[in-house]
Amino acid sequence: IFSFMAGLWNDYQEDERSFESSRFSSTGSRGSTRQSTFNTSVINLKDPGDTADKRPIFEKEDTYVKETAAIIKLATANRILVVGLLSNKVKRFYTQATELDDVLDIPRPVGDKIHNIFLDPTGKHLLVSMTSGELFYGFYGKQTLFSCSKHMKLNVKVDSVAWNQTKQNDIDTKEILIGTSLGIIYETKLNPSSDKQLVAYSKILYNLDKPEAITGLVYFHENGDPKQRTVVIATTPTRIYQFFGKMRSNDQCKFGAIFGESFPEFKENIESLGLMAVSYIKYPEPRSLVWMTGVGIQYSKINIDSLSFDEGNVLSENRLTPFTDKGIPVAIGVTEFHLLLLYENGFEAKSLINWKHVHYEPLRTMGGTYNTLALDPMDHSKFFCSAKQSIIRFKVHKEERNVWRMYMELRKFQEAEKYADGDQAKLFEIASEEGDYYFEQKYYEDAAQTYALSHRSFEEIALKFINEGTTAALMNFLRTKLDSIGNSNNPTQICMLVVWIVEIYLSEISSLEKQQQSSEEKSDKLQSTRADLRNFLSNEFVIRNIKKNKPIIKVIQEMMASYGDTSDMIYFADLMEDIEKVIMHHIHDQQYTSALDTLRKRRSPDLFYKYTPTLMKYIPRNTVDILEQFGRSLDPKRLLPSFIHCKTTDQKEQALRYLQFVVFSTKCKDEAIHNFLLSLVVQQDDEGLLLDFLDKTDANVDRKYALRLCSEHRKWKACCYIYTKMGLYEEAVKLALTKLGNVHEAEKTAVEAQSYCSLEQQEMIKKLWLMIARHVVEEEKDIKRVMEVINRAEQVLKIEDILPFFNDFFYIDDFKDAICKSLEIYNQNINQLNDDMKDATDSAERIHNDISNLKRKNCVVESSKNCYLCDIPLLTRSFYVFPCSHMFHTACLVKEITGYLSKRKAEEVSKIYKLLLNLKDEDQTRTESYRRAKSQLDEIIAEECLMCGEYMIQSIDTPFLPRDEEEFEKLRLEWS
Repeated sequence: IFSFMAGLWNDYQEDERSFESSRFSSTGSRGSTRQSTFNTSVINLKDPGDTADKRPIFEKEDTYVKETAAIIKLATANRILVVGLLSNKVKRFYTQATELDDVLDIPRPVGDKIHNIFLDPTGKHLLVSMTSGELFYGFYGKQTLFSCSKHMKLNVKVDSVAWNQTKQNDIDTKEILIGTSLGIIYETKLNPSSDKQLVAYSKILYNLDKPEAITGLVYFHENGDPKQRTVVIATTPTRIYQFFGKMRSNDQCKFGAIFGESFPEFKENIESLGLMAVSYIKYPEPRSLVWMTGVGIQYSKINIDSLSFDEGNVLSENRLTPFTDKGIPVAIGVTEFHLLLLYENGFEAKSLINWKHVHYEPLRTMGGTYNTLALDPMDHSKFFCSAKQSIIRFKVHKEERNVWRMYMELRKFQEAEKYADGDQAKLFEIASEEGDYYFEQKYYEDAAQTYALSHRSFEEIALKFINEGTTAALMNFLRTKLDSIGNSNNPTQICMLVVWIVEIYLSEISSLEKQQQSSEEKSDKLQSTRADLRNFLSNEFVIRNIKKNKPIIKVIQEMMASYGDTSDMIYFADLMEDIEKVIMHHIHDQQYTSALDTLRKRRSPDLFYKYTPTLMKYIPRNTVDILEQFGRSLDPKRLLPSFIHCKTTDQKEQALRYLQFVVFSTKCKDEAIHNFLLSLVVQQDDEGLLLDFLDKTDANVDRKYALRLCSEHRKWKACCYIYTKMGLYEEAVKLALTKLGNVHEAEKTAVEAQSYCSLEQQEMIKKLWLMIARHVVEEEKDIKRVMEVINRAEQVLKIEDILPFFNDFFYIDDFKDAICKSLEIYNQNINQLNDDMKDATDSAERIHNDISNLKRKNCVVESSKNCYLCDIPLLTRSFYVFPCSHMFHTACLVKEITGYLSKRKAEEVSKIYKLLLNLKDEDQTRTESYRRAKSQLDEIIAEECLMCGEYMIQSIDTPFLPRDEEEFEKLRLEWS
């Protein structure tokens, strides 16, 4: 076994070096169960940090826009860029569309300028706030800005807008929130399609108790469902407010209940700059919020689940990161994984995961410093930064590329696997790092499960657990490793792992059995371990791979034998379908019922044929019960050797029961089965059973063999029956009279012979009755009984037939009447014969007279009559005239009638006709030879008329037209 294992180990190492496919799944927290999925794709185990994308995450492009007028504000959404200029113009750029860029003029007096611009996520609705408090609205595709202030009565600067998050349309903005520089929150709805009024309505919802500008405004629905609760987040230079409530269903002031009924939750920071930015996973699903304070930037994760709403706080995982030596940013932004900081002369990105520096880009421009940062909520692939007279664009290239490593370094392995994006090299490194962590923390079970999914060498991990003495962890590692190999083509690895796992189980079972013997107590752990071993062995994957490698089966069996684990060895043999080994074991242990049960479960006919002789010897009744259950699926002829050696009464009875089942229930017709069953039935004391069997199966039994068996066992009735079936009635009657001395049995045989024999065999029937009568006369000497035999013979015997059997002198009183009756019958027969002879004489005389009259009969033929065949006058040559008035020339009749005669007859007619012609030419018509030949010809051709006799009936299927082509053509020409 150990040499075999050493060879397996060498093969395993070779397979391990070439093994480049594995299965892997996300790892849960410690103690969770991994659900692995198969992955047989070839992978390249290169450094996970090496990626095909060598570009930086944030790549600055050339200047996107250059303006002569100073740029004041910037906004972008849905691939549309809007720029507010000091010249009171608004430029709209379609970055990825076919539309031409357009310019919108703001008709304002000198001195008023743009304060802020807001663009909804769809890019269709635009709001422009002026320093004078004027508010303008622009719609996608229109070149005009419309004033909203006179309708809203709004004379204050707008610092923030919360756009509606439901699906936008081309008609209106739906409900939106507006935050002003005086701390007032409005709800309004703008409808550019209305000819009468742009502003559908405008309501003041809330006025902060501390009047300061609302620098940020956004709202979210609970679980993203507008029908559930809503939270509105508002930021000022010193506070963050959270308003909770449920929106109304009425057309106006839907946010009224939120601001009117709830007391806002807020967090205050005295030294604050008030800038706020929100990131989205996928709009409108929020991810995080950043708020710039006086001492740093606060990060919060946004949770819109029900629990957060119940607690009255959707901001969690709050973290304050201080400013760096680069100073205070002039603008901030946030993506899914990074915090973006815009300085006057540079751009910096920090990771939101480990808060480390990721990227810095110095920014230089001829037109002043940078002051605005704009991110598109619908397109995360780019963002814009603006200086006084220029705009640059940054492209974002796979910002999540290193997220997995950051999470891994933070020991957040589940998140790391999530962002590994199925990259096997990354997953292997994460698993290796996670395994080391669990091992350091002495969580060996979790470490084993994780190590098995890594690319670390098998022997290294196995030795780590062996050195720690953690058998359970080693077992977990081996089993998980086996699962991770999956359906890959590594039979050597699979077999080595299976053998090692089985050996560990066997060792533990042996140890537990020794403890059980010393303590004499039943060990639940022993049962559990044995159950685990059997569950492992019965696994479909394990069974399939073991069966592919036959030596492994022998190795495992030898291991089990060396540990003395007989029960598991039998269980394993059963799994491997080595049924003979299981059956032989049961038979060796005299567990015949278990062996029979194994046969029943496997339903293998060959095994039944092989082991039924042994089982019939010890448990014949149970064996026959199972054989009957299988019915026609077994060949009873191949089971005959099992019954031939039956010696005891019980064995013979059960063999008889099974063969009777085969013959009478399954309708087996095999002669060998019937003959063997006869050999068992003939040994029974009740001859009635034998006769009943012969009556039902006579056609399938070898009668000669059956006769010999019955004779040997002196079953004379059965012999008589067989003789009768063979048609040997004399032997049957003789046997019935001599061996049985049973006249009734002999009479029964004679009656049966009389019913089956023909009239030609009446002499044989009479002989049978004479044998019976002679036996009665000579042996029984009972005159009355003799008369009964004569009466039963039904006129086959007469009294005179049996008289010779009597002595010369005896009294005839008992059958005097019979003799008289017989004489009367003879007299009647003589009279009947006389009458018959007289009738016959009269009939002969009448026939003689008819013949004489017929010879004198004549017929008048007119000279105008023609032959019915050739249509030539009849009197021109010899002819025949029939009583039906049909007339034919002799030559025509001979020629036509030969077609209906047999070949021999036709030749005879032709010969006679030629002879007549020759004799006529010699003028010997009066000679005896002529008359004899003429008479012979008349007997043949003049027997009946050709036209109305049997010849015409025979020709009913003859075609009217000749089948021969030449004759047909000749006939056609004649007719034409």
